[in-house]
Amino acid sequence: MRRRSIKPKRWIHSFGQLFFRNLSLLICLILVPMLLVVWIAAISQRAFVEKELTLYNSRTVSLFQNSINDLFESCLQQANYLLSENDIELFLTSERDGYTFYHDDVLYKLMRAQMASNDRLESIYIYSDINGKFVSNYGETDLNRFFDTGWLEDYLAYAGDNSFFYVFRNGSSHFLQPIRILSLYKILEHEGSRKGVIVYNIDFGGFVQDLSSLRSEQDSGLSLRRENGELVENLWGEAPEEQISVPSQYASEDYWHDENRIVYRSPVQYTDLYLYSTISWNGMQSALHEQQGAVVWIVISGFLFVLILTIVISIRIYHPFKKILAELSTPAGLMSDRVSISRDEEAFILDSIRGIFQQNEHISEELSQRVALLKQAQSVALQSQINPHFLHNTLDSISWVAMRLTGGKNEASVMLSKLAQILRYSLDDVDTLVPLRRELENTRIYLELQAMRYKNSFRVEWEIQEDVLDRRVIKLMLQPIVENAIQHGLKPKGPGGLIRISAAENEKTLEICIRDNGVGILPERMQAIQAALRSDMIKQRENIGIANVHQRIQLFYGEQYGVDVAPLPEGTQVTLRLPLA
Repeated sequence: MRRRSIKPKRWIHSFGQLFFRNLSLLICLILVPMLLVVWIAAISQRAFVEKELTLYNSRTVSLFQNSINDLFESCLQQANYLLSENDIELFLTSERDGYTFYHDDVLYKLMRAQMASNDRLESIYIYSDINGKFVSNYGETDLNRFFDTGWLEDYLAYAGDNSFFYVFRNGSSHFLQPIRILSLYKILEHEGSRKGVIVYNIDFGGFVQDLSSLRSEQDSGLSLRRENGELVENLWGEAPEEQISVPSQYASEDYWHDENRIVYRSPVQYTDLYLYSTISWNGMQSALHEQQGAVVWIVISGFLFVLILTIVISIRIYHPFKKILAELSTPAGLMSDRVSISRDEEAFILDSIRGIFQQNEHISEELSQRVALLKQAQSVALQSQINPHFLHNTLDSISWVAMRLTGGKNEASVMLSKLAQILRYSLDDVDTLVPLRRELENTRIYLELQAMRYKNSFRVEWEIQEDVLDRRVIKLMLQPIVENAIQHGLKPKGPGGLIRISAAENEKTLEICIRDNGVGILPERMQAIQAALRSDMIKQRENIGIANVHQRIQLFYGEQYGVDVAPLPEGTQVTLRLPLA
């Protein structure tokens, strides 16, 4: 048989549809998002730059702030340590021209030890206001002959209330070289008057030089200023502004920006100083412009590459389907077992199509069988419904006859009445779900009927939370459990039986427990029950057993819910877990 060929016009039309469909998908998935990204990048460029610079600036300031705070804190701790030493206390408080009991060598050792712990600590001075004595890490010296006296003028001029203050000043190193000094003063006071002061002189120029190793090309300037922006000390940056104006709307903020720069400030611990860091926009913006140009070229190149790739893929996709369509152009070709396709993928597709047709035929046949079984089940259900109705009406009539014979209610009429109520509950409500209070009421009637039957040989305790009574549960799920407890647990035991029924919420689950103090369950019987609970087969004849209740719950709610059976030291506990509905 000659194979039919696909007409050229049809081939072109089919391939054109496939190509333009792929092209539309490509435009939606690649071109539109790329254009959207470029558009968003162009609009949000300044915001992006500001965010990046702010993040960098905050990290830089935080790093420098920690270094300066550590410097101040370490000097304060060292000063407090010196002030706690008895020899220092004696040196500061001994009267002028009086006999001094302090040890000079102890003072020098303490100061030299602290000098060794900080490379940028240039010198330590201790001065007594009481006796006018002065000692440093160089030794005890007459102030009139000491090379550094600028610190004393600042100390005597200080009129603040704080016991700690700082001064930036020009001074000399121990090699008599000019350096920039940060002097930290710790004043010792007693009853409102000064006893003396400990001064830590830090080589601030060297300290800044250490920090400069962390400087980036993007950093424009770093300085110490007052809260209002007044310059106190410049760390780096050319021609620092004497005053950086703080916009009124940012008076309480640590960050703001203008047209030329971003400013970030952070307070320095123990002082009124703020660390101001400024970064210019120009460097970062030029780099971002270059990146944007590169992104545009990447977008164009990527689009052209994907477009070419899409053309190739469209051809490779359509060519096998063209051959498959030729094979499937007749029903005989569809159901034929011959495979004249050259590629495994094409043969797989053809076999899959054959399998789908065969599966559809099998499903249609199985569906017809199920419809027939459903009709048969509906007929049986209708017949089974007629029998309980007849039984209910007959029991009701017998109850009235018994009452007429005795002239009133008697034990037989009461039992018949309760049995009729149970049947009415199973017949009246066609809904599968009922409120828990109705299910509990039906269970209570059943237990009263059984209590009359067994001469009150057992008693029942109820522990039901009020807020679960309106939860909807599966109908007739408790009676089979209670019946098993009576028949297999309490009946063999005899008098003194107890059934405890509880219902409560446990997180998102409704838990109903039926516990008895009966004879319990033998291990082999427990294994059989657990196997039945794990089985997926629904046993139609055992519709009142624990397994049936378990299967009904799982079919209705899902496999995470169901029935658990657990042996107790005395008796058995059955737990029903349902979702809160």
